[in-house]
Amino acid sequence: MSNQPQSTVVEFQIRPESNSMEEWLSEWNKRAVDARDGEPETLAYAAAINVEDENGVLIFERYAHGESSLKIHSERPAHKALMDAMAERNMTKRMVYASSFADAPNYGWWSRPERGDLAISEGAILVLLGMRFSDEAMRDKFVELTNGHADYCLANEPDTLIYSGGFANSDNDRADIKEGDLLFVMACSDMAAVDKHSNDPQHIALGSKFLEAGVTSERTFMKTYRTTGYGFMWR
Repeated sequence: MSNQPQSTVVEFQIRPESNSMEEWLSEWNKRAVDARDGEPETLAYAAAINVEDENGVLIFERYAHGESSLKIHSERPAHKALMDAMAERNMTKRMVYASSFADAPNYGWWSRPERGDLAISEGAILVLLGMRFSDEAMRDKFVELTNGHADYCLANEPDTLIYSGGFANSDNDRADIKEGDLLFVMACSDMAAVDKHSNDPQHIALGSKFLEAGVTSERTFMKTYRTTGYGFMWR
C-alpha cells in the first residue's frame, strides 16, 4: 500500500430529473465540510463543473499518505451519510470515470499558500491532461523538462495556481488511462490566465526542447473544469 501523496479524480453525471446541480453540490458540501474540519490528511476535496457538460461534476481529491489517508476518508461516518443521501434521492446518474495517481517526485507544486485558502474560490479553471509515453525513460525526461518550466511559472505566473501531476496507479476502463500514464494537473484563476500561460513564449519554447531531447508523447485526453466554490483545493 503506497504511503506517498496521491490524487484522486472522479467525475459524476448528476441526474437532472432528480435534482439540480446546486442541490447535488449542497448535499455533497456537507461531506466537504467534514473533510476540511476532521481530516488533516485530506489535502484537497473540491467540486468543479465540466465546462462542456453542465451536468458533469468532478471531485478533485488529494491525500497526504495515499491509500491510508483515503481509507480514513472513506471510513468517516459523513462519507456513509453522503452515499446514503445520494442513493435515497437518486441524485447521481452515473460515474463517468475515476482515476488515482501518485505524485511524480519533486514535480511542480500543488498550492499557492500566498494566495490564501481556496476553500471558497469559485471560477478557477482546472485542467486534467493525460499523457502516454513509449517508456519510463521518455516519460521521466518529459517530467524533467517541464519541471524546469514549473519553476518559471511559479515565479512569473501568480495566476497559475497548481502545476503538477502524477503517475496513474492502474488502468481505467471508463477512460483512456493506463497504469503509468502521466496525469498532468493545472489550475489557473480564470480562463484568461490559462490563455496567458499557454501563449507565454517560455511555454511555447518547450516544443523545441522536446524535439531536441527526442521526447514524444501521446495525449490521451484533456478535460477542463470550473471550480464551484464548494470544498477546498488546498489547506
